[in-house]
Amino acid sequence: MEQWQRNLAVLWLGTFIAGMGFSEIMPFLSLYVDDLGSFTKGQLTIYSGMTYAVTFLVIALVSPLWGKLADRKGRKLMLLRSSMGMAIVIGLMGFVTNIWQLIGLRFLQGFFAGYIPNASALIAAETP
Repeated sequence: MEQWQRNLAVLWLGTFIAGMGFSEIMPFLSLYVDDLGSFTKGQLTIYSGMTYAVTFLVIALVSPLWGKLADRKGRKLMLLRSSMGMAIVIGLMGFVTNIWQLIGLRFLQGFFAGYIPNASALIAAETP
């Protein structure tokens, strides 16, 4: 098996797992927010919105930085950074005790995001 084929198989599996993980977390995030306190319906709406939005806001801000760094230092290093960071952050989300800790971790999740686009760029650059 050639190097690009091995990378394709590993990155396909990683992308599949990351995609499934995000798909499974998102529908239940508001229910998790509700378990973190006694919120009115309005507060729950605001906190759930903040919890969703902070990740994507940070992704929009740091993606150019990670792309530039991947071009300079290598995509594999950035894939390791992203996968390790997300694994740690998502694992820690199960231990939060209040909404602000969850929002902070969602902020960090956005900071470490970028696995799927980086994996796609690496495969596009390597495959014949």
